[in-house]
Amino acid sequence: MARTFLGGVAATLALVAAGAAMADDDVWTRDTMTGDWGGLRSAAEEQGLKLSGSYTGDVLGNPKGGIRRRAVAMGNLEIDLDADFAKLAGWDGLTFHISTFQLHGRGLSNNFVGNLFTVRDIEAAPNTRIWSMWLQQKFADDQASLRIGQMPWQEEFVVSAYGAYFINGTFGWPIGFAANFVNAGGAYPLATTGARLAVQPMDKASLMIAAFDGDSAAGNPRGQDPTRKNVDGLNVRLKTPPVFFAEGAYGSDKDSEGLPAMVKLGGWVHTGRFDDPHWSTSGASLGSSASSGIPLGRRGNWEIYGIADVMLWRDAEAPKRNIGAFTRLMGGPDDRNQMPYYGEVGLTWQGILDDREDDVAGLGFAYGRMSRALAAQDRDAIRFGTGNGPVRDYEAAVELLYRAAVTPWWTVVPDVQYIAHPGGGASWQGTSLRIPDAWVVGLRTVFKL
Repeated sequence: MARTFLGGVAATLALVAAGAAMADDDVWTRDTMTGDWGGLRSAAEEQGLKLSGSYTGDVLGNPKGGIRRRAVAMGNLEIDLDADFAKLAGWDGLTFHISTFQLHGRGLSNNFVGNLFTVRDIEAAPNTRIWSMWLQQKFADDQASLRIGQMPWQEEFVVSAYGAYFINGTFGWPIGFAANFVNAGGAYPLATTGARLAVQPMDKASLMIAAFDGDSAAGNPRGQDPTRKNVDGLNVRLKTPPVFFAEGAYGSDKDSEGLPAMVKLGGWVHTGRFDDPHWSTSGASLGSSASSGIPLGRRGNWEIYGIADVMLWRDAEAPKRNIGAFTRLMGGPDDRNQMPYYGEVGLTWQGILDDREDDVAGLGFAYGRMSRALAAQDRDAIRFGTGNGPVRDYEAAVELLYRAAVTPWWTVVPDVQYIAHPGGGASWQGTSLRIPDAWVVGLRTVFKL
């Protein structure tokens, strides 16, 4: 698989190099790998249609630790279409967006590391699917917008601008949410139907509220991969209990002048039923032989979160060079969440080398505490002889990366990760031992098509 991926990259670069010799412009300085298609791309955009895409490919492995050592390759081809109805039909403020994925390769986390903090943000079961599809109407002099359709929650809420540089999936859609939602929620590679209202009453303040279908793969058996239930991304349902989000933000984004800072505070409330990690419907512990094996249902769930993105330093003579810091913290009730406490922190340095202002180096740390109720179930299993441990406690991840901008359309990202207590300290091959801590090394290649 790795040789197939590398061969594909080499073939792509060979085609680009061959095209550069025949092209009128410099292929290495254009914004996209495939250029303007003889003027067709820019002409379509002038008429209101924008077609874009990217290819992300990863080769990675765990030379030490995890369930077993292995090297894998995976890739994600994304194609996006945006329509501006002001240009197409004279309808000001109305836009349409659709994103599709073609996922291929084998995941390292699910198959070989056994961790919750997925080491690649593109890891998912191989298939072709629609990810997002929505209409948006802006109004009130563009200070408000209403978006309706199929929306990935991670593109709307709990976004950290500096955390987005990292490759481990938890820095995108945090496992402090994914571990607690039914079927991991409506985040990559799944989305759900809903509506989102965003308002910006003043320059530095904004508010978003949303209501989504609360289950991205309704009817999926407990513990099974939800993408196998929602295969094509079009499992649209409006009868499952909804989830409500709200997020307020104050500050300036990282591309603003000076030393910008952004603070966000938000939360969600889900109206469905959630499994108790400790107690069964028979009143006995799930770790007891007297248990019915069916978790006690809890009605409703919630979490709150806070985010801070702060630029610590900027080069006055080269403003693109800067150091940024971020943190995200979140928490919810212990009796219905697998991971009720989660936090992350990190630093990024853009232009760490004087002559490479577009490169970014980053160091991030994420920590998730498993539920005390889940730990109580494990201790009961040891006491009653239905299990031999270990007691699950936490999972943590450290990631070090360097994003090298080879051209405006080609980025290469070597990275190293250390995963502590994979699976939250889960059992290794049915023994009383934990899955060994793992080292993961990898190389990502991103082409902006």
